[in-house]
Amino acid sequence: MAIISEVSGKAGTELPKTWVEACTGASIPLPPTSTDIFQQVRESAANFINSQPEPALVKVNDQKAKDYIENLDIQKFTKYVKHVNNWSRSLPLVFDNMAQELNLIALVDLLQIGSGFRRELHEAAGRGASDTIVFGCMSLHISQTSIDAKGLQELNLGDISQHFGIPLFGKERPMQEGSTAVTISEASLLRPLAEIILGTLQDTGRRLEQAGFVSLADFIIKICTEKSTSAHLVTKLVAAFPSLRDASKVNGQQVYLFKKAQLIAYDVHQRFGKSDAKFAFPDIDQMTIFVDNVVPAMLQHHGLITPSQEIQSKIKDGKELSLEETTAMRAASIVAAQSVVDSATEAARSGLEFGEIPVCQATLDNFWWREGKEPELRVIPRLVCKKTVYF
Repeated sequence: MAIISEVSGKAGTELPKTWVEACTGASIPLPPTSTDIFQQVRESAANFINSQPEPALVKVNDQKAKDYIENLDIQKFTKYVKHVNNWSRSLPLVFDNMAQELNLIALVDLLQIGSGFRRELHEAAGRGASDTIVFGCMSLHISQTSIDAKGLQELNLGDISQHFGIPLFGKERPMQEGSTAVTISEASLLRPLAEIILGTLQDTGRRLEQAGFVSLADFIIKICTEKSTSAHLVTKLVAAFPSLRDASKVNGQQVYLFKKAQLIAYDVHQRFGKSDAKFAFPDIDQMTIFVDNVVPAMLQHHGLITPSQEIQSKIKDGKELSLEETTAMRAASIVAAQSVVDSATEAARSGLEFGEIPVCQATLDNFWWREGKEPELRVIPRLVCKKTVYF
């Protein structure tokens, strides 16, 4: 059975156009497989941020990192990281076997998208993007809908609407002004999100089947049997699936972010690493943050990054950022997170103790993501980017 080594073949004209347009990194060349993929993410982000012309889109405030570490609430940090690490264990579901559970967890992470529709989701369903995805995947499982490679390809837009609670149609209006005899429904503002979710699932199922894999879990198990490191799994995931090739080319520079692929590897390790050696990845601490819209908001709140006035105004007003602006916010967050990690390493050498949870980019991501759910911080405006399949 062949292991997928690169994104090959066309996505197919029948896949939703909205999804195709959201896969902005699908044609970006990947880093050489001989290099450390996590280091490539760190370096590409740093190169992009450090080479910005003035006025910079986003500035990283390195001098703040030391103060941040010295004032970090270790007890709160430990509590929040543990909470996020245990999300998959708290699912109120029964699984027939490990592969079935692994498949669902991987699909939840594959679909960690829709953050740009946060306001519309809360208005329509009372849930944010992440909760909407978990809700939908749980519904697929409980209803015994097939979510193997074949099953993913058979899903339709109605299925997505039903399981994820995403309305496809909005208000009705008269077809002819002054007459209510015949009305038509306008497309819901959330319909593009439903199309992106559908395209992600259909394309993933197609590529799995073409390569001879039964499911996403089957892919992960075989890749990790081949080599048990998170870097190897992430490298294979971003090469195989356009929906995970989270990269941008801005001003001639390639910027690698790979949020969801890293998240899949991290969650697989957290859930199964203690019970199955092939998922006990020794390089988890080398990952970068799984940067979305929450973490940049927290870093800005803590003074670790400073967006330009134009970006700040757009975020405050709920306006969409451009690809360049979005990339700058996310790349700056990775650079700032590394500065905090470096400060933590230096502080540890001087005798500062951080408890049982090590301070690395992955654990900082968990902490900042959970911190962003605090009521007083949840109201902080976040960047909006709707035309993306990556967060």
